[in-house]
Amino acid sequence: MSGAAYPLMLDPARLRILVVGGGEVATRKVAGLAEAGGRPEIVSPTVTDALRASVEALRLVWRPRPYQRGDVARHHLVFAATDNVAVNARIADDARAAGALVSRADEGGESDFHVPSHLRREDVTVAFSTGGASPLLARRLRERLADTVVTPGLGRAARRLAEVRDEVQARWAADESRRRAFWFELITPEFLDLAVAGRDEDVEQAIRRCLSQS
Repeated sequence: MSGAAYPLMLDPARLRILVVGGGEVATRKVAGLAEAGGRPEIVSPTVTDALRASVEALRLVWRPRPYQRGDVARHHLVFAATDNVAVNARIADDARAAGALVSRADEGGESDFHVPSHLRREDVTVAFSTGGASPLLARRLRERLADTVVTPGLGRAARRLAEVRDEVQARWAADESRRRAFWFELITPEFLDLAVAGRDEDVEQAIRRCLSQS
């Protein structure tokens, strides 16, 4: 994959996803997909204890056998995460022939997509990519923003705004300009500072103040 990647947020709950492999990499892939609402299928003779626990807790489909060509059929995304380069290459070829996008754990340059380093705080997801130049740089960026910007408080504020959105929509259903004005009045740099600092009560007061003045 070239360095000029196109950023895209996917809803894995709407996609059929296959993870081939049962080691630590596959375990991480399945955990990330499940966290975002996905229900990937797994093909691998063996899996880690953590992956087995996820399969059982989430009732995921696990086929305890080696990969077969037909496994990729009808899938949108395929993760080739075995410890065998030749098998991963075959999975990638089969997946593309079947019309799926593929990510190879062993050959990032041979992947159609990759999962960037990211932060998730409730409804807020921020991804970091350096185009493959330095995964460690992306990790350091994530660590810094986790402490200074993309905080748990910001996530809680975003979840609260999702609730407010329904109230605003109902109140000014026929007045798009008024809805837009409300959001500009509420979400100011000062509001962002309150959210990042985790000052939930002040966030709520700002919301109520804008609603009462509108």
